[in-house]
Amino acid sequence: MSKETNKETTVEGEKPTPEQLEAGRKKALEFYKKQSELLTAQAEYEKLMADIEQSRAKRMEMIIRQAQMANPPAEPEEEPEEEPSTEKKERKLKTN
Repeated sequence: MSKETNKETTVEGEKPTPEQLEAGRKKALEFYKKQSELLTAQAEYEKLMADIEQSRAKRMEMIIRQAQMANPPAEPEEEPEEEPSTEKKERKLKTN
């Protein structure tokens, strides 16, 4: 990092002082606490949205089941099976 962008630490290559390390830790801790509040709220929101979607899916499934019970699918009428012909068909070869 350049000296301009890294103002909190000393010259590059030198170890930061314990005070600088403590200030960095406090700053990072503050950042994570703020982010944790946001992420907690977001997690609650996402959980609620998932619950809503699950309820909608169950509702649609029940509507479909009720519709199927009210109007069952029509059963295809049985067609009489044709008896196989015992007659042999005469085969012809194609000629050009």
